[in-house]
Amino acid sequence: MVLWLKRCSLAEPVLKDKQRLLGLPEHDVVLDVENRWNSLFLMVERFLEQFPAIQAASMDPRLKETMEKDGLERLSDDDYRKAEQFVRVMKMLYSSTICVSAEKSPTLGQILPILGKLQLHFTVTDEDSSFTQTIKDKIWGDLSKRYQDEIIRQFLEEGTALDPRFKTKVADEVWTRLEEELISRTSQQNKGVRMILAQQIKQELEETAGDQDWSDEDATAAVATLKKPKLSGLGELFAEEDMAVEIKQENTFSTTEKIQEEIKWYRSLPSTRTSVNPVTWWWNARDTMPMLSDLATRYLCVQASSTPSERTFSTPGDTISHERACLCPEKADMLIFLKKNC
Repeated sequence: MVLWLKRCSLAEPVLKDKQRLLGLPEHDVVLDVENRWNSLFLMVERFLEQFPAIQAASMDPRLKETMEKDGLERLSDDDYRKAEQFVRVMKMLYSSTICVSAEKSPTLGQILPILGKLQLHFTVTDEDSSFTQTIKDKIWGDLSKRYQDEIIRQFLEEGTALDPRFKTKVADEVWTRLEEELISRTSQQNKGVRMILAQQIKQELEETAGDQDWSDEDATAAVATLKKPKLSGLGELFAEEDMAVEIKQENTFSTTEKIQEEIKWYRSLPSTRTSVNPVTWWWNARDTMPMLSDLATRYLCVQASSTPSERTFSTPGDTISHERACLCPEKADMLIFLKKNC
């Protein structure tokens, strides 16, 4: 029926007339495309929406072909009910694919919460018809096999914990793993900074001392003896007191305690609405939770699906067409950049 409406030249204006008469949205019918996500669902949903207009159009005398009128007559009430059940069951899966295919918002933290929603939605109940039960079994039988690798599962759990919208949906052991990762990352960063500083000191000492050889240990020791910046008059008077305050601050909170305090503070905050962008949220919280904020951006930059990259590959194909084969590489790069970033 959809093919007939698409191919017949008079079908579109006749359908528009019937839509206006019946007060229906003036939407075109959707044709299922095998390699396009959700196109079957969209076709059935649009067909149900426009069914009265399609019936009226098939009986219009301007359309001489009666083949599809016969097809509509063969459409039984049971077929129509099955189409409604299909749309009702698949609606949530359609919404889920839209969520995980987004380009301009973080999607990693959504995967496990969405999967939990789908599991509850596709659980078979006694009220379901045999047709609905079959759909649910098929869909969840496929989805239940996804994200079963332990490493991937742990990565998704940690990403969910660092998403302020869904942080309450993870177990306590996830927070322990995040704490251990932060401690390990911080110690490696501090070690790297000390090594870079020691190399710089070693290079400066070698340049000033000529041919004398300096080891890494000598350069590291020289870091502690570097000339301190000149103090103000007040600073010289209270140098001992300032030193005591600095030592006290360093001893008050160790790195581990600071990490634990940040996690505790983050977990005590209320969850945000799903419309909030978690990256923006962490950017605003970077001063109060600097270490967690840095870790969160490393997780939340991961996309939930390959759809954004596939769209990026499709953009050059649309830009560098046969009609524009003379585009220079620099111009093509600029056009593609503007398309994906503006």
